[in-house]
Amino acid sequence: MPVLPLPIHCYDEAGIIKPPRWLYWFLILNSADWVIFIFAVASRRHTSQLLEMFYPEKALLWSKLIATVPFIIVALLLGNRERLWKKTSLRWWYYMPASMWTGIIALLLVVGGQLEALNWQFQPLLAGQIISLSLLGVLITRSRHLRLMLADWRK
Repeated sequence: MPVLPLPIHCYDEAGIIKPPRWLYWFLILNSADWVIFIFAVASRRHTSQLLEMFYPEKALLWSKLIATVPFIIVALLLGNRERLWKKTSLRWWYYMPASMWTGIIALLLVVGGQLEALNWQFQPLLAGQIISLSLLGVLITRSRHLRLMLADWRK
């Protein structure tokens, strides 16, 4: 009897390895700027007030939104993986780790710029973002589940 490299809950009905749950949570956590932006835009009367509360400078909002686009792309790829598997000519799974690293580096640069503008004064939210991005980077490089998933998707 063959031994599965991961527990049975890590596989879908077709026997293909599913993405780890922590990956979805980290993508959502690091894309929180998009969530704030969407909720602010949905509240038509108070859009500018809500955005000014979270982002006093408009440039900060746009730079964070642009920096988190790779995380949104990875989330969309993960969400549409079954449809993308049918299009075998695309090697979309190959670009996921590079896209995540691009998002991590871009967001770290934006957060570093924010800290520099604040004269490197401690900010709990920015510290949490740095820790989250660092932890995501460690998990991407060391996760056995992620390596097995990408190898399984290449087949």
